[in-house]
Amino acid sequence: MLFVVGGWSGRVAAQDAARPTGDYVLAQLDAARQALAQRTQAHPDTALTAVGQQLAQIGDALRQQLGSSTAQPIEILGDKIKGAALRANAAAQRTQAYLKASAACRGSDAQALATSLALAVDQLAKAAPADKPVPPVIDAVETPDQQPLFVIHPSSQPLTFVVLGANLLDAQCANPQLSLTDVQGKPTDVQPAITSITPLRIALTLASTANLKPGGYVLHVVPQRKAFLVGCTRQPEAVATLQAASPLQVNIEYTLAATCRGQGLLTLGHGSLPTITRRDAAVSQAVNVASCANPDSYTVSATVHFGDGDQTAVGPITQSADASITAGLPGGMTLSWDPNVHMLFVRSGAPVCLGVD
Repeated sequence: MLFVVGGWSGRVAAQDAARPTGDYVLAQLDAARQALAQRTQAHPDTALTAVGQQLAQIGDALRQQLGSSTAQPIEILGDKIKGAALRANAAAQRTQAYLKASAACRGSDAQALATSLALAVDQLAKAAPADKPVPPVIDAVETPDQQPLFVIHPSSQPLTFVVLGANLLDAQCANPQLSLTDVQGKPTDVQPAITSITPLRIALTLASTANLKPGGYVLHVVPQRKAFLVGCTRQPEAVATLQAASPLQVNIEYTLAATCRGQGLLTLGHGSLPTITRRDAAVSQAVNVASCANPDSYTVSATVHFGDGDQTAVGPITQSADASITAGLPGGMTLSWDPNVHMLFVRSGAPVCLGVD
């Protein structure tokens, strides 16, 4: 299946790169809606059901606007139709990006991704028609390494991200006005700054997201365009959305046991490791094994508790007393037992839920 992975200028599937048609955009919408329906059937979510309905409504509205001209290139059909097609294309591509990102998501992250997609499609669906000849549109939000971005866990660390689209800059005019607000339109305390910009791509940074409360946020981009005799004039705004999730909180409850010569099976340690509150972190816990003089083997069991109440049990896993134990945990984490230093370690690596930073 072929689909657009960004704005049209130079980033459309090969056979449609020159002049995308209404039929092409409608096909992208239909493909996204059908793929989302399969995801919703496997993982029911009211937010995803609403997205499917809105994609159908966007498609019906665009078909009505196109009339008998669906085979014609969009660019020759008038500014309002072109703007509607750009937004329809953006809704389709954001949905495809969600499907790519959410495959390994679970718990609150999965719910936040679905809510973020619903907000993105809703913003595109309710955008006012534009009479401008080159309406700006944002059809992707990504991390700097080109992964889809839907959800952020608030952090004091800077957040860098990229928005992709069309007509985001006229090089003859000043940079677009930017603002980040909540869904009610209230500006956030920390506003984004541009680090690089082209008509198709804006790289941004937020100095901190620590004060973002859980919920939806909207990035407003208002470009200018230079016109003959009137100079640079304000264009309709393009929007992108992100969802702030609750701060990351993972607690790991462990049990370490040993089979000891002459003593049988002994529980050496039971408790919780320090809470994990960020990605790419490591925590550890020393376990006193003095009660087992001659261990033949060690056995580790663990239960991972996520902040949203989701939990998963791992183990028991047994290895000889001189061998380390390593077990994968949900969310891209790893649990290890090192018998040489009598320490348990948990490392939180890159998230497997690709739409979450």
